[in-house]
Amino acid sequence: MKNLFYRKICLFIIFLSLFSIQIQAQNGWTHITDLPTHRGAATASVIDNKIYVIGGSDGYPNYNDLANNEVYDPSTGIWDTLAPMPTPRGWLSSGVVNGIIYAIGGGYQTLTSKNEAYNPLTDTWDITKADLLSPRRAAQAGVVDGIIYNIGGNGSSRDCEAYDPVANSWTSKKPMPGGGGDLAVTVYNGLIYTFGGGYTTVGPYSNVYAYNPQTDTWDTTLTPMPTPRFAFQTYLVGDKIYAIGGSQSQNTSLATVEVYDPATNTWDTTLPDMPEPLAWFAGAVVDDTIYVIGGTPDWQTGDGWVWAYVPPVVNVKHDFTSPTEFALEQNYPNPFNPNTKIKYSIPQSSNTTIKVFDVLGNEIKTLIDEYKPAGKYEIEFNAANLPSGVYFYQLQAGEFISTKKMILLK
Repeated sequence: MKNLFYRKICLFIIFLSLFSIQIQAQNGWTHITDLPTHRGAATASVIDNKIYVIGGSDGYPNYNDLANNEVYDPSTGIWDTLAPMPTPRGWLSSGVVNGIIYAIGGGYQTLTSKNEAYNPLTDTWDITKADLLSPRRAAQAGVVDGIIYNIGGNGSSRDCEAYDPVANSWTSKKPMPGGGGDLAVTVYNGLIYTFGGGYTTVGPYSNVYAYNPQTDTWDTTLTPMPTPRFAFQTYLVGDKIYAIGGSQSQNTSLATVEVYDPATNTWDTTLPDMPEPLAWFAGAVVDDTIYVIGGTPDWQTGDGWVWAYVPPVVNVKHDFTSPTEFALEQNYPNPFNPNTKIKYSIPQSSNTTIKVFDVLGNEIKTLIDEYKPAGKYEIEFNAANLPSGVYFYQLQAGEFISTKKMILLK
C-alpha cells in the first residue's frame, strides 16, 4: 500500500511538471534562465551567437542608471558577468561593427551623449570614442556597411546621426519624417526600418519608415503598424520583422505580436501574444530564435525574465556547421529566370554583404548586409524586375571579397 501511495505521488509530480513545461512553452514561447540583474531599458547585442546585455535602469522609485554588462550563451543557457560600462546609463542604444559593441547615449538621471566601445575578446572598454552630436536617450541604432545610424530619442526627437568607427566621427543625416523616441529599428536588405515611438505626452505612433543610407532619403509610403506603440522591439527572422510588446500609455504594457513583411508591405496580426506584457526590454535574435530580455510590466519593476520565441515559419536556410574557409559558390540555376540561389560560407563572424551589379558596375540590389556568425548560408535572389543580361554578385565578409557572374535569361 505504501509503495502504491508513493507511485501515485510520483505520477502526480510528473504530471505537474509536464503541465508546467506546457505552460512555459505555450505558443512557441519558453521561459529560460533569468537575467542575473533585473532591469529595464538595457541594450542587447549579438557577437558569435552570444547575447551581451548592457546598461539599463532599476526602475521605480529612483530609476538609477546601471552599468551592468552580462552575457548569455543560448547553447549552454548560462549567464556570465563582464566588465561594467564606464558610464552607467539606461535607455541607451548600441551597434556592433567588426566585433566591437558601441554603447551610445542614454541616461535617465543624467542624459548623456557618451559613446563607449566594448571588446568582448579582451573584456575591456574604450572611452576615447567620439560622442553623439546631441545627447539623447531612448534612441535606436542600425548598422549598414560598417556605419552606425543612431535614430530618434527623447520622446519626440527625429534626429539621425551616423557614426564611422574607422574615422571615429559623427555626421548629421536627414531626420526621420515622423515618429520619435522609444521607437524600434531593424535593418533589412541595406535599409533601416523604423517603427512607432513616442511617450506619454506624444504618440504613440504607428509610423513605419525606411531609411536608405546610400541616398540619405526616407520612404514614407509604408503601411503603418496595426497597433501604435513605443518602448518595444522589432526583430528580423528570415525575411519578416516581428514587432513585440511595448506600451501605449502611462504604467501599462503590451503583449502584442505583429509581423511585417517588407516584400509585400503588409502586416500579419494573427500571431499569439507574448506570455506577459512588457515594455522597455532588451532583445536579440540567435539561430532564428527571438530573445526578449528583462524590461518592465508596470513601468516600475525591473523584470529579470527572459523569453525565447521561435516563430512558426523561418524563410532563410542556413547551416551552422563551421566552415574552414571563406567561399562564394556559383549560383544555381545559372542561367536562371527569375529566381536563383546563392550559397556562401564564412569561417568566422564578420560584417557580411552580398550585392548584385550590372555589367557597368552599377549596384542593382543588396541581398545581405548584416553581422553574421560563422556558418554556411543560402539565400535566394529574385530578378523578376530586371531585364535579361549578365550580372555579377559579390560577397564581402571582413577582408574577404569574391565576385561571380550570373546570367538572367527570360
